[in-house]
Amino acid sequence: AEPIGRHPTDRLKMAVCAGGRSALSIVHRVASDGRLSLVAVLIRTGRTHQIRAHLQHLRCPILGDPTYGDPTWNKKEAHRVGRPLLHAHAIRFVHPTSRELLHIQAPPPHDITKIGAELAGCSENEFTSWLNADVEQRLAYSLEDFTFVNADGA
Repeated sequence: AEPIGRHPTDRLKMAVCAGGRSALSIVHRVASDGRLSLVAVLIRTGRTHQIRAHLQHLRCPILGDPTYGDPTWNKKEAHRVGRPLLHAHAIRFVHPTSRELLHIQAPPPHDITKIGAELAGCSENEFTSWLNADVEQRLAYSLEDFTFVNADGA
């Protein structure tokens, strides 16, 4: 739980900083080869660039991110990465009027599937099933103490 606010020198970026707004990101390393890691992040707040700023602060920036990423790694991996490798795989939230818990999933795009399968040690065809099982287990664990409230706190 690190507060996020405007970067002190680059007003277009957000950063972990004293006096920022509270922000909580629960980060799970899902797979790694020692150089790159695949992470699942559960955010409990919704700050601008929250995941990107928190991962940069943890010295685990998103590969391909021109704003928060590591320029050396981005250049080294440019042949396989043409964009920030950030994907909303699963989103859960309470519908504002029905109070129904909604769960929306989107399969990872090919570039993430390819690199993710390498890190997970499985085939590209197996990766989405592997990821679904892993993320579901981690989300269930992380959501055990999650209390859903609407915007006014009720």
